[in-house]
Amino acid sequence: MSIGRPVIVVMLALWLTLVTSTLQAEGKRYALIVGVKTYRPGQPLPELPFPENDANGLAEVLEKGGYDVTLMTQTVGRTEGKEVFAPLSDYIRDHLSAILDNPFLKEEDVVLVALAGHGVQYELAAENGSKTPKFYFCPADADVARLKTANEITDRNRLLDLGELYTALKNCKAGGKLLLVDACRNDPTKPGVARSLASATLPPLPPPPGGTAAFFSCSAHQQAFEDKDLGHGVFFHHVIEALRGDADTSTAKRTADGQITLAELSEFVSASTYDFVRKKYQGAKQAPELKGEFRLSIPLITVARITPVPMPRPSIPTPSPSGTPGVAGLPKAAGMEFVRIEPGTFMMGSRDEGAGDNEKPHRVTISKPFYAGKYEVTVGQALAWLNSGVTIDAEWVTDGGEYSPVKQSGSRWVLNTSSKFGSSPEQPMQSISWDGAVAFCEWCTQQDAKFTYRLPTEAEWEYMARAGSTTAYPWGDSLNGREANVDGNAPYGTNTKGPYLNVTTKVGTYAPNAWGLYDTVGNVYEWCSDWYGADYYASSPERDPQGPSSGSSRVLRGGSWLNVAFNARSANRNYVTPDLRHHSIGFRVVCE
Repeated sequence: MSIGRPVIVVMLALWLTLVTSTLQAEGKRYALIVGVKTYRPGQPLPELPFPENDANGLAEVLEKGGYDVTLMTQTVGRTEGKEVFAPLSDYIRDHLSAILDNPFLKEEDVVLVALAGHGVQYELAAENGSKTPKFYFCPADADVARLKTANEITDRNRLLDLGELYTALKNCKAGGKLLLVDACRNDPTKPGVARSLASATLPPLPPPPGGTAAFFSCSAHQQAFEDKDLGHGVFFHHVIEALRGDADTSTAKRTADGQITLAELSEFVSASTYDFVRKKYQGAKQAPELKGEFRLSIPLITVARITPVPMPRPSIPTPSPSGTPGVAGLPKAAGMEFVRIEPGTFMMGSRDEGAGDNEKPHRVTISKPFYAGKYEVTVGQALAWLNSGVTIDAEWVTDGGEYSPVKQSGSRWVLNTSSKFGSSPEQPMQSISWDGAVAFCEWCTQQDAKFTYRLPTEAEWEYMARAGSTTAYPWGDSLNGREANVDGNAPYGTNTKGPYLNVTTKVGTYAPNAWGLYDTVGNVYEWCSDWYGADYYASSPERDPQGPSSGSSRVLRGGSWLNVAFNARSANRNYVTPDLRHHSIGFRVVCE
């Protein structure tokens, strides 16, 4: 099975004079590679299958070729000893600035920037009525749901302007510069385009400024294909193969010399991509197109450092299945979506700056797989429970008032339109006690008896929230309200203050962690099943700890919109009496 998506894959190579490459010492090489697979709910940006494969494959070949690589994907944390950063807009800009604005770059140095994910195009209207198309790359936190023109775009939309990136590359002091962009280019203002991603109907992207080269994945009015058997976009697959050495050993017009030039890359990728698509997709055409200026003598990569073996055709790794409502065999109660969490061992707790004695690091093993709610339980899902006919204890849920998202109206529960938080069914349910959250889980089990629904243990919660990370947060060691919904006036790990929204946001507004879970940092605190014990870590079992056998308070995890960033760390422990119904406390469901 193959997947065809209109893609604009742009290889923009800016090769300025390095003097004669055969006589000059090779300079340093830097690469920033970004892969964005999933976007915030409510955006006209569907999940893409292969950006992370493309990013990881390109990073691997470039590292072997001598590049100092910075990798940014949604699989954040440390991978084989290398830090992977979240592909959020501010992070991408910071890393771009760190590389491109480096005053110590020299004429013999090479810089490569690669962006894989969605792109959007809007028209910029001038005062005289003329309109110019503008192209933007979409980081993971992009917000384009209500945009209609480029004139409306602000920093809040978290978009990366290709024109601005062109300018930054032009001003970079490195002699060789390469920009690689793999992005679905759609116009969300036109009906149907967001679904069909019919980028072939849009005007071609502008060429980069003088002294540059641009390598597009396809020509005008064509599509760029992704192929499941390859596990990559067809263009990207052949780019990676070329850089692994095939462009040097398979180019008939030249003798293999251990170096890949832009001309050799272009020749190999253009021919291989065209032939692959024509044969596999019944005469379809995808002809990569090279534009701009470059110097033939400058090598992109020295393949003598790489063992020249053919690139494997990997099988697509099976992702953790999400529980889509109505799909047989997967959890589906209340229309919730779930992610399968596999067993594993991790270091629970932390030595974060300011960490308390109650969170000392210790080894914990989660021995069995379970399913975790992809999002915090929403108001809409809670209303389904409240109106299902079950008996609702008056102490479980706050009825109306300033903050509760729900209220009783006659015999039914409805949205509380008087709430200071608004009244969206997509906001997280809050103002619910621990017993109320447990009752919701028991109702879910009644609705879907194939599974047992419950609150997570404290150990399960930290395990799935970390998602393999060892830092204070899933993406790193700092938070100021830009990455998650917390009080940005009191940041952690940075002196830069960020936004304080003073309200809950719709679930999934911010980027997920590496395992696809949203809002494990901030928005609302999440109830855990455990009683709280300050000294419990010292005596808890390594395997599947369940918490103390008794207590007076239940565990809360994750921080909230109301709290400082310190409280939203993956290891931070909070606790309250189980009868508390507070507008900063919600919950997430797990099942097995």
